[in-house]
Amino acid sequence: MTALQYINYTNNKLLEELSTYRSNSTNEQFKVAHYSLSNKLFLYNRFMSTVSDNNKRIAKNTLILYARMFLVMFISLYTSRIILKTLGISDFGIFNVVGGVVMMMNVVNSAMSVSTQRYLTFELGKKDYVQFTKTFSMCMNIFFLLCVLILVLGETVGLWFVNTYLIIPQERMEAANWVYQFSLLSCMCTLLSNPYNATIISHERMNVYAYIGITEVFLKLAIVYVLQIIQIDRLTTYGVLTFISSLTITLIYRWYCVKHFAEVRYSFYWNRQLFKQLASYSGWNLFGSLSGVAKGQGLNILINIFFGPSVNAARGIAYQVNGVIQSFF
Repeated sequence: MTALQYINYTNNKLLEELSTYRSNSTNEQFKVAHYSLSNKLFLYNRFMSTVSDNNKRIAKNTLILYARMFLVMFISLYTSRIILKTLGISDFGIFNVVGGVVMMMNVVNSAMSVSTQRYLTFELGKKDYVQFTKTFSMCMNIFFLLCVLILVLGETVGLWFVNTYLIIPQERMEAANWVYQFSLLSCMCTLLSNPYNATIISHERMNVYAYIGITEVFLKLAIVYVLQIIQIDRLTTYGVLTFISSLTITLIYRWYCVKHFAEVRYSFYWNRQLFKQLASYSGWNLFGSLSGVAKGQGLNILINIFFGPSVNAARGIAYQVNGVIQSFF
């Protein structure tokens, strides 16, 4: 017997009991029974209304996310082709391999994102908004630390690797370094947006999540348009515009969360036990993130070292198409 069948069966039994009391009991007994059974029927109808509302919300969120996915897929494929044509094969390959170095240092991002979303959703489910604020602040502190770590590694080991081992034409080395710096800044913007992103998902505001995603792809379209009309170095400009796009999306996430969720208020808070819980939970996801980055960006770097940026451009297109296909699964 399914849950719905059981509920319907219970409702029918309540009606039978009420009918029995009507025929076999005194007027006072019938009033007591009627009051008790009416409360049970009220709770039953309220439960069924909640189930119906939840089903409608799930269906609506699913449709919105699918619409977002198809729009992002279409625009991503279109912009990849135009950017390749605008930048040229060599510059497009340079952008992909330099960004790959930054992605390798950002390996903990996806693991920590899962941990953040899990703990914020857990506190929201308990309706403990005080603890939610503390958890949110703790997550922000962790992402601040990650930003500092990535900045230090990026300006030392990463910068040394880009200028020493990557195969980049000498005349494009300055532009590649500018792209590298703006890629670091974009990476830090993405890190700082994660707690706000997790807050929106934990509140099941999938329509907002979809609208911000659509805004992001339209910003990519705007970048394509600007690249086609400017006359200055397009590779450097592409790095600058990508950073501006990331910063804009981060600010939109923050603005929406601060405006609509009273519990999203950052203040410095450090709890060693909570830090251990967040780190240990993300640790299990870190293995998958490491393997994914090693397979994707590590291979991209090896291709550059042995074959040069032109082959990186070809793999960059293939990697983006693969990412679009993987979004279906």
